[in-house]
Amino acid sequence: MLKEEKKFDQLGQKLFMQGTLQEFEKKNGPIKGRMAITEGKIPPEMLNKLQPELMKNPKWKVVEGSFDFSNYTIGIVVGLNPIKPLSEGWLVPQLGHPGVQPDKHWQEFFMEKVMNSIDENGHIDLPLFTWISDKNDLTKSAKNM
Repeated sequence: MLKEEKKFDQLGQKLFMQGTLQEFEKKNGPIKGRMAITEGKIPPEMLNKLQPELMKNPKWKVVEGSFDFSNYTIGIVVGLNPIKPLSEGWLVPQLGHPGVQPDKHWQEFFMEKVMNSIDENGHIDLPLFTWISDKNDLTKSAKNM
């Protein structure tokens, strides 16, 4: 389930009215999925394991990715100074019977989008919204709204 779906739809409508989504599809084929990257929380069962690393890196953020084609979120803790992953990713089911987990490709895609969106000062504009085709993706932040 996609998080921030209302904001996603509002930005999508704006990009449609500007012709941005049509141009993206013309170059890259039809949009087949969407991903939202939002601020997240560390699952309680992982807190003890991550605590030593978090104590060594006082500037960090928890981010999670959700998809319109999956009922799982993908999460990670990223250090903001220096910029690096502080945890391995984790999956959290969104429903009682969430279905198939996103494969490694989607976890890597999420992590790449997160790491590439952090600026040199350790800032990331959340939420991020990504439209995905077979050939490419288009990612925009909430500041584009």
